[in-house]
Amino acid sequence: MNTKTIGKRIRDILFGVLSFFLALFLFLDAVCALASMTVLNEESWMEQMTVSGYYSEKEQEITKKLVQLGNASGLPSDFFEDVIDPVQIQKDMQNYMDSYFDGTSRILDTTPFQQKFRAALDRFIEEKNAKVDGKSVDNLVKQAKQIYSGNLEIPLFIKLSSYFQMARNYLPYVIGGLSLLSGVIILVLLLANKWRHRAFKYYYYACAGTGLCLLALSVYLTASGGLKKIVLESKALYQMVVSFGSSVTVYLWVLTAVFAVLALSMFFLYRTFYLKAAGSTD
Repeated sequence: MNTKTIGKRIRDILFGVLSFFLALFLFLDAVCALASMTVLNEESWMEQMTVSGYYSEKEQEITKKLVQLGNASGLPSDFFEDVIDPVQIQKDMQNYMDSYFDGTSRILDTTPFQQKFRAALDRFIEEKNAKVDGKSVDNLVKQAKQIYSGNLEIPLFIKLSSYFQMARNYLPYVIGGLSLLSGVIILVLLLANKWRHRAFKYYYYACAGTGLCLLALSVYLTASGGLKKIVLESKALYQMVVSFGSSVTVYLWVLTAVFAVLALSMFFLYRTFYLKAAGSTD
């Protein structure tokens, strides 16, 4: 085996390794970008709440628990008809998500609800001309507030708040770093190959590898039903999480299709430049 053949094999192995890392970086970059667009994006959460009917479901859940509280306190069930409404829940959730994603607070502000509940309670007491101890009223308002906030605050946000904020802060740098590394490898493959068809061949390998990884992930999420098997006490939260999972799965299929098109394009360019190179050597 002559030196030229050995050098060619070493070069092919080196470029093959580079195309592997390019595929890896592109895959990680795509997943991180998807996470940034969905799970770590406030607008995506608010959209899923609207799509899944989160607010109306939460109204029913909170009202049911408040009625149970009212029954134990002598309040009729129709007392709560005007206390809870989806519009107020939407406003409170918007403020809650704004403060959470800003990193200023992870606690739901229940001031508007407490004011509305206390005002309704005062009117009821006045209409019934009832004598009620002020501490009992305060205690009832406090319990109602706990029910309201406990049903609207997202448990996962509370448990993972520090990690969530860290991911939001550092993910742009991770995406930038992966994009930079991918760009360097693309440039190296282009400049290190005199014949352009060789560079496009390795681009094809990288795009195909990334597409296959995304395809495997998409097939797994689709076959397993996404997040449908998750167990949550709240029906509203369950519907929103399942809707979120379905949305992410759709985005993954779109990314898979994008890299499939890129892979086919790179293969077409590879064949085109290969035929030109073969014709020029004849």
